[in-house]
Amino acid sequence: MLSKEKCSQAINVWKETRTNFSKIKKIIDPTAVFNFTQDDCDWIKENNKNSNFHTYAGVHNNIFILIIVPLDKSGKEIDLDRYLTTKLTDLKGEITLIETDVVTTVSKTSLSKNLEITKYWKEVDLPIYNEPIITEKASVKDIEKWKNECLDWFYYESNKSKGKNIFRAFVVPFADLSREDEKQGEVIALFGFKYSSIYQTQIPILIFVTIADETGAAEFIRSKNNQTTAITNTQDWSHPCPPMCKDIIDFTLLDN
Repeated sequence: MLSKEKCSQAINVWKETRTNFSKIKKIIDPTAVFNFTQDDCDWIKENNKNSNFHTYAGVHNNIFILIIVPLDKSGKEIDLDRYLTTKLTDLKGEITLIETDVVTTVSKTSLSKNLEITKYWKEVDLPIYNEPIITEKASVKDIEKWKNECLDWFYYESNKSKGKNIFRAFVVPFADLSREDEKQGEVIALFGFKYSSIYQTQIPILIFVTIADETGAAEFIRSKNNQTTAITNTQDWSHPCPPMCKDIIDFTLLDN
């Protein structure tokens, strides 16, 4: 936890750091992640009253951090004396991203009046995904692109526009940190790159994964529609600002 004043200072340090690639590469490890303990998840659940919450990028004591700011029912940031923070750190161990497609096979048999089998066939219903759910394959590719290309991206953006296009905050779907079975556990957030057809470029995203046990396997987060169920341990991706700043007025900790 950090005081609101120190959070604002950290956010401004990142604002300035974005302009200098040599400083960026000292604090951004392409393979590092953010860890959320069960207590962290409980804090968000208790304080957040909206379907989304905000995270700010910051630098505190020369360490890159995320600052978690909960929202009220109307989508406005809740003013607190202190905010939850989590630092960019090494992954504790191997994780296994799991996705299960639920396929329904229906067998049908027709009998004649004489109880003879006249027809036998099978119908297979394949899963239909709710959009924009992130599949395991897409998530891994997004994460891998970040690992391989983020430093080149930071170098390009810091030189091209003095870092003005580099993210300062994210809007995160609250479902990212929810656990359907309500069991104790941890969550990790990983950076990724997703291509935007609107901006015609790769944009950074945060991908949240729930960790179910010490083996590194993740608990399923279910996304359902009326026809079938897609089971996955990744959920809707977060939106970075910049470039997605149409609601920038809602980011009260940015001094612009």
